[in-house]
Amino acid sequence: MTILTGPTGSGKTTFISEYSLDLAMQGVSTLWGSFEIRNARLARTMLQQFAGVLLDTNVERFDHWADKFEKLPLYFMTFHGQQAVKVVMETVEHATYVHDISHVIVDNVQFMMGLSEDPKHIDR
Repeated sequence: MTILTGPTGSGKTTFISEYSLDLAMQGVSTLWGSFEIRNARLARTMLQQFAGVLLDTNVERFDHWADKFEKLPLYFMTFHGQQAVKVVMETVEHATYVHDISHVIVDNVQFMMGLSEDPKHIDR
């Protein structure tokens, strides 16, 4: 188990998304539970990290990288914001069974549990 901690904006999600991409490229099935940032934004960021080039300025390469990204063993929970721990754990158990998940990311525990003091940071 790895636990990352730090203030909002310190790069925890950036680091763990890069780390999970490295694992996925090695075939490690990863389940993301992003409770702070919506999946569409997270996937866009991860695709950009995966491509290693600015896809906004290299639109002609988007399909190539998107096709490769889609083949990675990455899965995303559809939760956002506060969720019951029991429901999240049931989802993890189900995904582990269905997708043979080896690596689970819960980003950000305080948002999942509704403990954030400053809601303006949700979905930065």
